[in-house]
Amino acid sequence: MVKYESIFITEPAATDDEMAALIKGFEEAVTSGDGKLLKVERWGKRRLAYRIGKHEDGNYTLLYLECPPAAARELERRYRMNDRVIKYLTVRMDRAIPEEQPAASGAVPEERPAEATEAE
Repeated sequence: MVKYESIFITEPAATDDEMAALIKGFEEAVTSGDGKLLKVERWGKRRLAYRIGKHEDGNYTLLYLECPPAAARELERRYRMNDRVIKYLTVRMDRAIPEEQPAASGAVPEERPAEATEAE
């Protein structure tokens, strides 16, 4: 099984009940393909970085899932078929799912050393 991170943006007029129904439908797409939904983060209504069609705002939802590639393709197909979804992106994760950790104030992220490349 492969781990994926999938985010989709819906119309800002979508109600909580409609969002719950959408998430349930997307979960069914993943589970019917022998996968499982690991985590759902609903970020709520936010301003879009740029206008998409007639929309300036959107409801953001992030899904963490573990499934075969065919199930991820089916999920994206359902995103495309749904009129409420205005934008989506699914990426394969090569790292563990982040746990919720309190942000340290003023902390600078640790820098990783650059890896040397071989010269030909």
